[in-house]
Amino acid sequence: MASSNHVVHVHINQTRYSFEHPVCTGRAIKDRAGIPLDHILCVDLGSHGAHEDPNRAKPHRDQELQLINDDQSFALEPGLHFWTHAKPQHSTTVTIDGKEYAFANPQQTGRSLKERAQIPAGDVLFLDRPHEDQVIPDDSTITLKCGECFHSAPPANYGAPSIAATDVGFAQFETVSQPDGWTYLVVPDFPLPSGYSASNAKLLVKLPPAFPDAAPDMFWLSPEVKTANGGAPMGTSTEPLIGSNWQRFSWHLLPGAWRPGASSLRDYMRCVRARLEKKN
Repeated sequence: MASSNHVVHVHINQTRYSFEHPVCTGRAIKDRAGIPLDHILCVDLGSHGAHEDPNRAKPHRDQELQLINDDQSFALEPGLHFWTHAKPQHSTTVTIDGKEYAFANPQQTGRSLKERAQIPAGDVLFLDRPHEDQVIPDDSTITLKCGECFHSAPPANYGAPSIAATDVGFAQFETVSQPDGWTYLVVPDFPLPSGYSASNAKLLVKLPPAFPDAAPDMFWLSPEVKTANGGAPMGTSTEPLIGSNWQRFSWHLLPGAWRPGASSLRDYMRCVRARLEKKN
């Protein structure tokens, strides 16, 4: 066992500790004082050779502190003062319903965001997007980005119950509610303009949970149609929806075309007709 002549007395956060080995790693110094390994360890450079003072204050300037890494070996000297502090947490700040919230962990679920902002569990949460706001279901995980804006709305204010035949323009239609709050509007016998491979097709339009404040986007036909030259219409692809394949028309309203409080489903159906009339 080492003699008392080899014992070195130092201070860690103003508490005196004795070390029998004059050379220790940063990890060993933290262990001796019960400091969590994720904390930062520094030594006060101004305490070298200074008279032992248990009440020595932490320097105000970081230049007087030397960082000691966990695996770094350091030669202890009597009277040295060490200081520790937790690593700074880089938070992500977003806005929810007009109020800013900081999150240390950018990985959040829709439920955790609603709980943090004290949003009723039954309300729908949206991530603001330039064209179409994104619904954030309770069980989905999202990576937050600084500056993003979210808003919530009661689901009872929106959706299929307010849709009537006069809104659609067709007597025959059905609505299919989705778990994420969206509503699929399906017109089973939608007439197509001349110039396509079929005269009729099923039409599907997705209505967002915040409809009619939020605009629909794109539309789908089933079965797939072709133009007069035998090719697929521009901007189309195949997508499985509600049990079958649909031809998606990746077509979007121009910014500002949809006016909340004024635009209606009937307006959007006219836009769908105008797109099909291009016959390309």
